[in-house]
Amino acid sequence: MDNNTATQLDCDILIVGAGMSGCLLAYSLLKFNPKLDVMLVDENPQRSEKQNHFVHPGFDARSLALSAGTCELLAELGLWDDLQLQAQPIEDIHISDRGYFGALDLHKSNKQQAFGYVAELQDIGRVLNKHLKQHKQLRRLYNSSLTNIEKHPEHISCCLDNGQIIKAKMCVGADGANSVTRELLDIPAQTSDYGCCAVIANVRSSKAHLNKAFERFTEFGPIALLPLSDNRYSLVWSVANEDLVRISALTEPEFLAELQLAFGYRAGVFTEAGKRDTYPLKLIKTYKPLAHRGVCIGNAAHCLHPVMGQGFNLGMRDLYVLASQVSRAESKSQIGSYQMLEQYWQLRRADHHNTIALTDSMVRIFSNSSWPVILGRNTALQAMSCLPDLSTPIIKQAKGQFNLLNRDAQ
Repeated sequence: MDNNTATQLDCDILIVGAGMSGCLLAYSLLKFNPKLDVMLVDENPQRSEKQNHFVHPGFDARSLALSAGTCELLAELGLWDDLQLQAQPIEDIHISDRGYFGALDLHKSNKQQAFGYVAELQDIGRVLNKHLKQHKQLRRLYNSSLTNIEKHPEHISCCLDNGQIIKAKMCVGADGANSVTRELLDIPAQTSDYGCCAVIANVRSSKAHLNKAFERFTEFGPIALLPLSDNRYSLVWSVANEDLVRISALTEPEFLAELQLAFGYRAGVFTEAGKRDTYPLKLIKTYKPLAHRGVCIGNAAHCLHPVMGQGFNLGMRDLYVLASQVSRAESKSQIGSYQMLEQYWQLRRADHHNTIALTDSMVRIFSNSSWPVILGRNTALQAMSCLPDLSTPIIKQAKGQFNLLNRDAQ
């Protein structure tokens, strides 16, 4: 529903940001409680039904690695059956340290369907949009941006750039790493620059991928290859900032040759590369992503390095727990209350801090050129390759089992 004519509107929950996290949260809230009054602020124009090839900027050509735990949550929400038709399973994972002896191969067990799946954002967007249409009560405010927030004891007033004022019991920031909502809610964030950028593209190889994923560490960060349909890989390549302009200017054959040199031939010979995009790699974290009647989720609460593909999976657990907490409210007056948000954070705090710490540590350990560190990390990889069932965070993350979500405590 497009409602940009009123000057003041009321709702239970206002979600700022209509990308992956915002849309999934809106769907989850209404799935758990169809009687909720939810509004979604979308800075983009409304899609016309005639625009069959329209792609929402929040659901572009990138891909996501979905852990096994995330797939279970999507199944509980009734989304996974449709998504699985478009997703590619990860059945094997190869981890290596370029130029050194350390390597680790992980293979799914007979009892395990897959470590996880790789899905293209465009496919997820189509599935999610289809299911969101079932909830006619969702109000979506297009071509709108948040400009100001006023906090009151029993509600929060959110001002939009078109003059509208939204009175809500709770405001959720799902507007990405450069979140305006986070800033207006006065939630402090700490930023650490990794000094490199990610080059992302879909590439094709001469060798069938057989549902195998690769994580190859270099001195500037990892090169990840995730299996896609039609024998393609989703590439995430970390390059130094000072090298980005040169690599971005390469022709397709030159780019493939450079990638081949950096990655090697484990995946075969790279033969084709699609459209390339880049983005800076930074760690953005909030110690506590809460404010009075406000909370941030997804990249607005934590923006991680793509190593091990933990960013979206962490955000998925955020929004699922938040939606669960709202559904457990005895009355609508409890939505956005101090007690509810504190309970949400108690359930999420350990997962936040542990996942962020593990991801950041992996980046820094594998980009360290000190020989004692190099020897230690390669010895560890070799040791884990001999004990594939060793209960370590690295292996649990790869298998999608590193899920600190206490389902019984929700």
